[in-house]
Amino acid sequence: MTGVPADRSIRTPADLASLIREIKAAVAAGILEQVRPDSSPFATDAEIADLAEQGPWPDYIEMRFRVRGTATRYKLSAETYHGAGGTWAPE
Repeated sequence: MTGVPADRSIRTPADLASLIREIKAAVAAGILEQVRPDSSPFATDAEIADLAEQGPWPDYIEMRFRVRGTATRYKLSAETYHGAGGTWAPE
């Protein structure tokens, strides 16, 4: 892991599992930091470190991160209950 995970669409549980693993690695490396509390009423009330890479996951995941030392923010959102997918992208 050398940086911020690339922007992407989440289409499968495997996509989400892989992305969670990458985000956790970026947080552990000090590249990203989770922004909490999140002002969205749909925000997931958990730390990324506590989110299981293989599930089970909450029905909806919404978390925000900041690239450490910058104002660049990323949003992870995924609807897991119906499998509608999600995204990881800058805000």
